[in-house]
Amino acid sequence: RGDLNKAEEMHRKSLEINKRLDYQESMAANYGNLGLIYQDRGDVGKAEEMLRKSMEIYECLGHQKGMASQYGNLGNIYRIRGDLDKAEEMHRKALEIEIRLGCQEGMAADYSNLGSLYEQRGDPDKAREYWTLARDLYAKIGMPNKVAKTQSWLDELDGGDSPG
Repeated sequence: RGDLNKAEEMHRKSLEINKRLDYQESMAANYGNLGLIYQDRGDVGKAEEMLRKSMEIYECLGHQKGMASQYGNLGNIYRIRGDLDKAEEMHRKALEIEIRLGCQEGMAADYSNLGSLYEQRGDPDKAREYWTLARDLYAKIGMPNKVAKTQSWLDELDGGDSPG
């Protein structure tokens, strides 16, 4: 609904309960969600801090899917900062895990993120390559909204506009 203050309040309350109960996986999810809230607010430093806390827990638990999600989220933080080499490293780590797990939705998201990274680098051919992979995978798994969004980026790329 866009009420980031209320969302933060709820995730912090949940985090405190999960800490008391020592529910590590839920704590990792809370930290990850707080990271996304801070990212939405434009506070990439605080977002990175929360995402790293989430990642640390997921790594200790050996929770591969959680690690992949946080690698992708950290990649987006680095891309926002303009550290495209570090962003690419994070997105490729996420993709590697998603491929190993066979998670096609995660793979498509990683391809999409890599497409955005290459678009930001000014490499439209690589952007097109990754966005096409993402679009085709989204189509295969039945996610029409994601297909349309990715196709719009491809159309904008072909038209010379930047999707952001």
